Amino acid sequence: MNSSVPRQLLHYRLLRKIDSGGMGEVYQAEDTRLRRTVAIKLLLTVANQEPTARRRFLQEAQLASALNHPNIVTIYAIEEADGLDFIVMEFVEGQTLKSLIENHGALPITQLLDIGIQTAEALQAAHEINLIHRDIKAANILVTPGGHAKVLDFGLAKSVRTIASSGIDYEAQTLTSLTDEGTVLGTAAYMSPEQTRAQPLDGRSDIFSLGSALYEAATRSLPFPGPSLLAIMHAIATTEAPAPSRVRPELPREFDLIIERALAKDKERRYSSAAEMATALKSLRATFTGEWFTPIVYDKDLVEAPVAPFVGRGPELMRLEAILQQAVNGKGGVVFITGEPGIGKTSLSDEFLRRARTRFPGLSVSRGRCVEQYGTGEAYLPFLDAIGGLLGGPARERLASIMRTSAPTWCSQLPAAFASTSAMETLQQETIGATKDRMMRELGDALGIFAATSPVVLLLEDLHWADPSSVDLLRHLCQRIGRQGMLIAGTFRPEDLERTNHPLKGYKAEMQAHQLCEEIALDSLSPTHIQEYLNATFAPNNFPSEFAIHIHDKTEGHPLFAINLLQYLRERGDIAKPNEHWSLNRPLAQMELELPESVRSMIGKKLDSLEAEARRALEYASVEGQEFHSTIVAALLGIDEVDLEELLARLEKTERLVLTLGEEELPDGSLATR
Repeated sequence: MNSSVPRQLLHYRLLRKIDSGGMGEVYQAEDTRLRRTVAIKLLLTVANQEPTARRRFLQEAQLASALNHPNIVTIYAIEEADGLDFIVMEFVEGQTLKSLIENHGALPITQLLDIGIQTAEALQAAHEINLIHRDIKAANILVTPGGHAKVLDFGLAKSVRTIASSGIDYEAQTLTSLTDEGTVLGTAAYMSPEQTRAQPLDGRSDIFSLGSALYEAATRSLPFPGPSLLAIMHAIATTEAPAPSRVRPELPREFDLIIERALAKDKERRYSSAAEMATALKSLRATFTGEWFTPIVYDKDLVEAPVAPFVGRGPELMRLEAILQQAVNGKGGVVFITGEPGIGKTSLSDEFLRRARTRFPGLSVSRGRCVEQYGTGEAYLPFLDAIGGLLGGPARERLASIMRTSAPTWCSQLPAAFASTSAMETLQQETIGATKDRMMRELGDALGIFAATSPVVLLLEDLHWADPSSVDLLRHLCQRIGRQGMLIAGTFRPEDLERTNHPLKGYKAEMQAHQLCEEIALDSLSPTHIQEYLNATFAPNNFPSEFAIHIHDKTEGHPLFAINLLQYLRERGDIAKPNEHWSLNRPLAQMELELPESVRSMIGKKLDSLEAEARRALEYASVEGQEFHSTIVAALLGIDEVDLEELLARLEKTERLVLTLGEEELPDGSLATR
């Protein structure tokens, strides 16, 4: 702690500095009177003596205190002690969006959209009371471990009415003021064109800044970079940012259009309100399903320590590590991690890769993703993604040299990695008319040579969306890597293979028959695992012992549902930390454990996709209870029992909505499937 800052201010005990910048510092502190953790934003003595800085500091508190929104940090009080002004705010655990990007890379599209939606809604709340933020940037958006966004720092916020009355915003940050002490270069990169010219501002300026922050979070690059303030200002005023999907191909075109509109030079062409932008983001978000809850964010080839507890997959993790050890010893293989949406395939894969990099520092790791929007239209997409990741890693020069010699057809498919070489034109000429068999053979040769000196792990995610060419290549590699130091891990949803009769379905069966691959199928978590998650996430706590069982029973141990339910209970205030322990705000018997809307809509969407006959069978079965007998349900439906059992077998195989427990003899001596 700064020696010039007292450890005690009134009844607030300062614990540690958590942020600094400009004229203020932020500390985690304890409110000894109310026994709660708070954040203290302190105006330093040198700034306290400067009238403009002090006025802006107090203005932040006054304006922000008028806002009451779940995505805006709450102001508790404005205080003064020992000649120091300070603001007492809600303490929020997490890291800024800027830190997430710098430490972990570009965000997954679903998490990116969730943060964008919440930030836009926060800005709308401010705009509705005629306040514009004027300093929206990645460093002013805080993201909690649960993925909840909080807008920070209303120190530059200003009433639209105040600006409109004079027609000029005299306190707007301009090129001149940005050179003042304490101003960072990063602020300029998010400014709207009208803000750089000190023109009158309205909410559309914040929309431009939010578009810049989302662009950065999507691509790990600023839309208008530059080596100097002048260069940045010129780029904002005159150049168009490349579409995000040009930087990161897996991003959907719809996201490009949202960012393009938000970053329009002419504010009349932008979204008319933050609410309109939030609606556009929500519409795109609704097209995505799956494991969106996880706050773990990784760059392609970067595996850091997890920011969320990892529980319940010990045996599966040990099996993966054993398979990796075999690959390191020169006996490579293919392993599939399978399960329904939200069951934890990504979490297990991330933890496995993190441990693998720690255990084997020389390991080359990369991942490739199949994207639903591209489907079969993008040949070899997951492999191109994974090889591109390796070409951006520490061994890029060695791999590039190998590929120029052994896989020229692939070099021509990766212009970002090879476009700077003088041989690119020659490569394109040499590979005209290259066949599919040649491409598969070349990549197999190149990866074999590359893995001969250091082991390789490729993670191919969401293979249920893979194109046929990628599946053929996977099959080809599977037959070759038994004597190579390479492990290919793939994730997919078995029900999607069954529903679409995906080519991977037959290939997997063939590879398993020849013992060329393994499958690790993930099931739900047990009550013990739920308890471990509670203890790790809410530490320390005094939850009742039956709380974990109730969460398990309500969610059937499904990780996605359990984590979302706990997050929902925390946001609703049922789980709170009034002192040093997390606890329930009311007795468990009085608590309604309904699933949040996000989970209910996911289940509803799955049920709505069923045929009428299947939905009707499940409705009748539910009358009997969680467990039911085929004989009784067939009688209620008035259909043949054999027909019903065939229908239920299809639901079990393609939808995972029922589970056959076995046969049971009824009192009349007949047999029924339970």
